[in-house]
Amino acid sequence: MSLRGLINLRIVLSVIIIMVLGGMTAVWQARQSVAKEVQSSINLALQMIEFGFAQMPASNRYGSNWLPQISALQQVRHIQLSIAEEGKPPIELFNQQQPEDNEAIPPSWFINAVMTDYLTADYEIKMPNGGVKTLLIKADPMDEIIEAWGESQAFFWSIVAMLIVIFFAINLVFHSMLQAVQSILSGLRQVESGEYGLVLPTSKISEFNAISSEINAMSAALKMAEESNQALALHTIQIQETERQNMSRELHDEMGQSLTAIKAMAVTTKQPNVDITLAADSIIEVCNHLAVIVRSMMRTLHPLSLAELGLGATLTDLINEWHRRQPDLEVLLDYDEALEKLDNKVAIHVYRVVQECLTNVVRHAQASTVKVTISFINQSQTENRVEILVADDGIGGKADAQGFGVLGMRERVESLGGKFEFNSELGHGVQVHAWMPFIENNDEYE
Repeated sequence: MSLRGLINLRIVLSVIIIMVLGGMTAVWQARQSVAKEVQSSINLALQMIEFGFAQMPASNRYGSNWLPQISALQQVRHIQLSIAEEGKPPIELFNQQQPEDNEAIPPSWFINAVMTDYLTADYEIKMPNGGVKTLLIKADPMDEIIEAWGESQAFFWSIVAMLIVIFFAINLVFHSMLQAVQSILSGLRQVESGEYGLVLPTSKISEFNAISSEINAMSAALKMAEESNQALALHTIQIQETERQNMSRELHDEMGQSLTAIKAMAVTTKQPNVDITLAADSIIEVCNHLAVIVRSMMRTLHPLSLAELGLGATLTDLINEWHRRQPDLEVLLDYDEALEKLDNKVAIHVYRVVQECLTNVVRHAQASTVKVTISFINQSQTENRVEILVADDGIGGKADAQGFGVLGMRERVESLGGKFEFNSELGHGVQVHAWMPFIENNDEYE
């Protein structure tokens, strides 16, 4: 069921409940009013009879002129008067005039609902001949019931009119709310389709305006993330091309020249009067140089020692290589041996993060010391972590001035479900803190 249908259904149910309760209240009030009015009419009739006989002389109080004393009771509503004498049927003196219009008579269910038990009262009159006549006063609440029916109808229709007004007012409010909801849903569909530049309009309702603001902020963040990913992908392609150019240059400059030198020395050994020992030493020296170049290129492409020797030995080899390149830079490694059970798929990410951090230190930090800490955090059997902390004592800088290297590390860590933090202050160096889930090696290498 739609939200509009659900709201209308609940409003209709509420209206029905209110009308039922209002009708019951109106009937109860009408019943109380009829009972009070009839009781007061009978009391008034008795008081008027007493008063009328009290005004007559004692000698003529119950004489033949007693009948005019009760004629004024015709003006009292809701009663019937009759006189009864012993041994004779009652004689009705007068009755209230009944309504001629049948449409004015309330329905029988209403009469039965508000009708009370007929109240009666007796008043004895002594005749001069010693006889006794009884004046019977009986309640007749029909005209009061008719008035109560009219009042109940007015009350009922006033409730109906009020509920209709409330119904349309609520629907008008919910119409504007549903328009805001539709606008939000339309915006979410556009965001889902990749239109991250969407800006939802403001709403007159503060809650929906807050939702629109959050969606606009989310859309802007997704737009920035998309642009960052595009830039990172482009940078990755450029890095690939740069690495290929560097590899081609090293192959040409280092290996090409070295192979040419080996070939020239080999040809020279065929000449007479050539110092074979010197030529062989030269060839060996060139081959050793080639081995260093090939090992460096292989380490750059993929550290083969990671699968053979483990993460600790591979990181040690990486740090030794940086010692060889940057003898003035002191690199301290604190490695937890429990990480030797780490799966290669996670270990390569740890290695690349440390490698990128050391590269950034050499290029930008102007540091003399950098400490690399790789720890195993045993939180639980299902939430063990690999924690990486790389801190240097370099010049530092602004934490928000992050290049593609930092973005690449962040993407690498977060792709495994981890968390990456980059902190840097001017004059206080750089601290890279990251953690990744610990996945134990199953001894199956691909």
